[in-house]
Amino acid sequence: MYLLFLVSFLLFLWQVNRNASYISESLSDYCIKLFFGLVSCVIPTGFLLSEFNLISQAIAWGIGINIIAFVFTIFFQKTIDNQHFKPFDSVKELPSKFASFWNVLPSISKIVFGILLAGLTVVTLTNLIVVFTTVPNEWDSMTGHLVKCAYYIQNGNMNRLGGTTWTIDFYPNSLPTLQIFGYHLFQSEKGFKLIHHLSYWAFALASFGIAKKISKNFIASFFVFLVTALLPTALVQATTTETDIVLTAYLSILTYFMFSFKEKPNKLNISLIAIATGICIGHKVTFLLIAPAAFMVALHTFLLRKAFYQHIVFFILVFSVSIGVYILPTGYIGNVKEVGKLGLSSLSAPKEVMMWHGTDPYSGKEILKYGTLNVARYASDFFNLDGIRSTETGNNINEAMRVLPDKLLQKLNLERKEFTVVAPFYLKNAPITFHQERPYWSIISFGMVFPLVLLLFVGFRKYSKTEQGKSLLVLSCAMILHFISLSYTAPYDPIKGRYFMNMAVWAMPLLILIGYQLSIIRKSKLFHFYCLVFTVTISLSAIFVIFNKRIHPIFGQKNIFNLSRMELLTLTRPDVLPAFQKFDELVPKDAIVALGTTNEDFEYPLWSEGFTRTLIPIHPFKAALKPIPTEAQYLFYTQGVLPHQAGDIQLNQGDLTNDTPVKENIFYLRKLK
Repeated sequence: MYLLFLVSFLLFLWQVNRNASYISESLSDYCIKLFFGLVSCVIPTGFLLSEFNLISQAIAWGIGINIIAFVFTIFFQKTIDNQHFKPFDSVKELPSKFASFWNVLPSISKIVFGILLAGLTVVTLTNLIVVFTTVPNEWDSMTGHLVKCAYYIQNGNMNRLGGTTWTIDFYPNSLPTLQIFGYHLFQSEKGFKLIHHLSYWAFALASFGIAKKISKNFIASFFVFLVTALLPTALVQATTTETDIVLTAYLSILTYFMFSFKEKPNKLNISLIAIATGICIGHKVTFLLIAPAAFMVALHTFLLRKAFYQHIVFFILVFSVSIGVYILPTGYIGNVKEVGKLGLSSLSAPKEVMMWHGTDPYSGKEILKYGTLNVARYASDFFNLDGIRSTETGNNINEAMRVLPDKLLQKLNLERKEFTVVAPFYLKNAPITFHQERPYWSIISFGMVFPLVLLLFVGFRKYSKTEQGKSLLVLSCAMILHFISLSYTAPYDPIKGRYFMNMAVWAMPLLILIGYQLSIIRKSKLFHFYCLVFTVTISLSAIFVIFNKRIHPIFGQKNIFNLSRMELLTLTRPDVLPAFQKFDELVPKDAIVALGTTNEDFEYPLWSEGFTRTLIPIHPFKAALKPIPTEAQYLFYTQGVLPHQAGDIQLNQGDLTNDTPVKENIFYLRKLK
């Protein structure tokens, strides 16, 4: 059956390639639309298969994706004329085009691009090794994100589960469709990471595309691509199963389509905007926090243009279909029903979670006060040499760089514990795991992006007179709006580096102002020095970010090449490893197990590698304990959830090292049959 699935997948690739070729005009445009074609077909296929309990059947996926791809073929043929783009011919021309590009570069620019290309080569090869040799193991995936995927594969559908962790039921089902498809394609849990790695490259390519449409300058745009691909926060998520890199890819592609419409206001681009918007909203409700920034870009690119209103009926029609296909089936309706009211908070999480993660407990005056503190907190977090500071020498350099800013920030009393979640803000000595696993942008932010925003506003009159300048000013305003939105809509969160990755969609194209200078011969030694220092730092930051990730250790006595699957799965919670190892030894691979665990307990490692065990949760998030199902053969439970009985096997000793944000629980195993 897997062979039939592979044949159907190849047919699907041919269809998506044909569709992308039909609507593309360049190689980068083709690659962006190829990725867009993949996700736009896989997501509705997953929703459809769930209705027929076929999520776990690979061949059903193969048939479904081909049907959806054919629907898109008909849509495009009825909507637009063939662009006559030939991707394979374009690929053949790449070596000669690169040689031409390299030959026209000034000497200093060749050094700059050489450094960035060398850095990108190192991190690309390293990340590919990580993708193909490691299993997913980040905290949120072990408690929720991948737990729901495993349940869906086990049950054959995406029905609400009453899961132990709130994310199992409340996170939208758009991403799991893509992760499960990757699982079937790889025939391994490593496939869960496929969509995330592809999203990383889609984000970099879309940044290039946006920059090219604004600047009309290949050298400047290629500089944007390289820096984006070396962005620390993006590199970290390129090999994990976190949700934010995928949303960033969607948002960057949506922005690219907006600028495509600005350039060519036709039915194709307006339909792509409508579909991409639906995919973005369906992926994660936090897109609504991005909405003010996205709306500003939309005003600039199409909402204030007459051509848009010539196609307004067509846009409304396509967007209505997009809502029905990509938003309504993803689980928001079930969230509202469970919470009992319609609102942004009820779409995204249960009431208890919003009291912790949201602004529900605070008055308007408190939100204004503490949100302003967050502006300073996050600004401080951006002012770090991420990656580099994960080393002893790099940390000393980072601390020396922060001496003056820290003196100024100390006066604001930012380390108060009000309006924080997970952990309070630290000026110094923040837990290293936060910036190892959730880095910001390193020197790209405070050394490049933020000064460029200041430059644009200081020279507002000059830049507002050109179309390129207007676009950059709009992106700067969108970036600021996004920053404000994240600061005022939730308590301070030390791991929010991953949320600010979405802001990079507006920020990265601003780098064309530096990239443009690299396309001309400059005699300024100061500019040469600036470029060399910054590009070396960017490459080193990216390499050290990858080499010092805690969840994927590449060096040391215990590394990705000698750790077992269970050791990797529990790497962030070492105290629970004995419990899961003993469980795996005692419980058969095909057993039915009832789970009486708590919200922060890892559940994913309890499945065997091929998901042959059947797990049944009996302790829903913030709800009464369910009876142990009669078909269960074993009971795995956390101390305090169920009463201990004689004969129950204690699997571990509990929290021995006190090195995690939550206390490690003691687990027990009871044989029922």
